[in-house]
Amino acid sequence: MPLPDFHVSDPYTLGIELEMQVVNPPAFDLSQDSSALIAGLQGQLAAGEVKHDITESMLELATGVCHDIHQASAQFSALRQVVLEAASRQHLVICGGGTHPFQKWQRQEVCDNERYQRTFEQFGYLIQQATVFGQHVHVGCRSGDEALYLLHGLSRFVPHFIALSAASPWLQGADTRFACSRLNVFSAFPDMGPMPWVENWSQFEGLFRRLSYTSMIDSIKDLHWDIRPSPHFGTVEVRVMDTPLTLSHAVNIAGLIQSIASWLLETRPFKHQESDYLLYKFNRFQACRYGLEGVLTDVDSGKQCRISEDIQRLLDTVQPWAETLEASSAIDALRRQVKQGHSEADAMRDFIAGGGSLIALVEKHCEIWAA
Repeated sequence: MPLPDFHVSDPYTLGIELEMQVVNPPAFDLSQDSSALIAGLQGQLAAGEVKHDITESMLELATGVCHDIHQASAQFSALRQVVLEAASRQHLVICGGGTHPFQKWQRQEVCDNERYQRTFEQFGYLIQQATVFGQHVHVGCRSGDEALYLLHGLSRFVPHFIALSAASPWLQGADTRFACSRLNVFSAFPDMGPMPWVENWSQFEGLFRRLSYTSMIDSIKDLHWDIRPSPHFGTVEVRVMDTPLTLSHAVNIAGLIQSIASWLLETRPFKHQESDYLLYKFNRFQACRYGLEGVLTDVDSGKQCRISEDIQRLLDTVQPWAETLEASSAIDALRRQVKQGHSEADAMRDFIAGGGSLIALVEKHCEIWAA
């Protein structure tokens, strides 16, 4: 399939996707009933979308095109209410978090969808293991060249996005000692991590054409880079975040990404080059392993600092752009989180350290989402 022309979007418009866990009480393991849940939603959605993801334990909630985080929050609130009511009728519950703490990948059923079944045929058990849950944020751009400048700019802050959203310390019943274990699940796939280096949209078209020769991809949706251009939407899509436990945190992270995008495209503070990515995977690993306490190493100077310290500087930098976009509340909330130095992964460990079980932890997450 050829790469579509880049759709011109209003700059800095938002689209947010959340991959949710479909849970079966009272055991609070993952359910295999997302198809039944979706069937019960027919005709009930005023805005946004609820759809399948890879396996029957996953449910994707997506906004339409939003101009600010308040519009996105309103759409998500309405989606959540409809989904919770449908889930209740099916005796199911819903929660966030980047991983389910004790589900077994061997039980996962791939959705009866042509694309997912084709992917299952290609990648085998890796697809079942990919029953993990992330947040994706789309930001509108005016051209393909603008999208690539934004993609390279946002890539500098991948560790920041991972650390702020980290909510997957448990996997397959074990404490992984990572703040975000979700991204490790994808390490065996051939298209994970940063997009290969290109300078402009013409070069990206050539890259896509060469990748399509491998027969492993039919469209841009088959490339799961940390950040990718989405020409059919006219956006850049950031894909590294765990699904947060609350809608408010998901919206706040989207507000930060929107504000950074505005700052990057309005001021063009960086001259991007391929060497910017030399330490990308090392800094990304620090965020996954240690969250806010991870250490960033500057690729040019070699200077090091805590991710939390660099996030504070970033929040100060983008504050004026957040005010213009009516996203100041998001920046303020994230500033409080970083000052407290506590992530959702930390809260999960505190719950278990206090005597809670993994079953009770999932039950608590369902209560948080419903609240």
